[in-house]
Amino acid sequence: MTKISLTCPHCGSILQVDTEAGVVIDHSPPVRHTEKVDFDARLQQIESEKARAADKMAEAMRREKDKNRLMQDRFSDLLDDAKKKDDGKRPIKDIDLD
Repeated sequence: MTKISLTCPHCGSILQVDTEAGVVIDHSPPVRHTEKVDFDARLQQIESEKARAADKMAEAMRREKDKNRLMQDRFSDLLDDAKKKDDGKRPIKDIDLD
């Protein structure tokens, strides 16, 4: 029996493979090193993320209000232009030709 040791490129676990049979004999999960985080520091980070999210939401709301006003102004300008170009004649439609 010939066995080799492989490291999974995806998760980092170590696999023992029997090359003759082509099966995994043993595996060991990847070692995870976790950092200890100070509770107060993490709480401040969460608060700053909340503030940043609130700022982004306020900016998006302001842009949406401005967008609505700009669209209304644009519509009124186009409507005024259409009224100025109006010669009083109605356009001929296909249904009117019958």
